[in-house]
Amino acid sequence: MAPNPHFVTVGSWEAAASLVGFRPRVPEYTAGYDLCSLAVWVKDHKLREVSQAERSLEAHYGGFMLAQSEPGRREAAQLAQETSYGRSFVPVSVAGCQGKSYPLGPPVEADDIDGRAPAVVVWADGARFFLLASGELEAEVLLEVAGRLRDTKDG
Repeated sequence: MAPNPHFVTVGSWEAAASLVGFRPRVPEYTAGYDLCSLAVWVKDHKLREVSQAERSLEAHYGGFMLAQSEPGRREAAQLAQETSYGRSFVPVSVAGCQGKSYPLGPPVEADDIDGRAPAVVVWADGARFFLLASGELEAEVLLEVAGRLRDTKDG
């Protein structure tokens, strides 16, 4: 697979923290999946450099992915509460923060070009926005992952 010019792959949470404008949160519970990759969004659709404050971080764990960014309180709330990530949602609370949970879609035929709708959990914690998604795990498992994020250590 060709490298994606919009992302920089990094080898550690500390390296990721040096490229974004916030201290990333790390899952303490990963449903048995190991971290496969960490990538920081650094270039927009026109390949222009994205400022450190506007960057996002994606952590891929095989069976799910965690994205986080710090767009500011208003945009984080809008992304969590007003943007749709599926057909139907259930309001949820993640560590006391309002969010939404979208169920994993039903299995589809192998030749279905759209594929199975992923389970998604989104929430805002102040200025920070979080998104968990999986094409194989149920939303309840993603909620458990969401509820067990911890701050990375400085340095």
